[in-house]
Amino acid sequence: MSASSLKLGSTVRGNPLDYIRRANGKNILVKLKDGTEYIGRLRFLDRSMNLLLDEAKEVSDTNKLLANLGTVFIRGSNLLYVSLDLSKVTFFEPTEAQKREELQQGGEEDQED
Repeated sequence: MSASSLKLGSTVRGNPLDYIRRANGKNILVKLKDGTEYIGRLRFLDRSMNLLLDEAKEVSDTNKLLANLGTVFIRGSNLLYVSLDLSKVTFFEPTEAQKREELQQGGEEDQED
């Protein structure tokens, strides 16, 4: 892929940080080197790739909600990648059926003990 094929709008940007900064206020997906994934609204990005996310949620590889975290700071040295593809980055809430299933699974685990 050539530099000319990386057009953003009508201009070519050489700095990836500029591209990510354009996502300020939008949903992004962040994967850390340890495999942890977060979805949140980008509030801040510095030149060391440190991120501040609002409305952050920890999610599993299968997009299962693990925790609602609120505002989180992520150190840039822990980043594996950042995804700005909004078609793949969504905030989601478990459906009633998913909530019942999780409660049911939790009850089954308690009965096994």
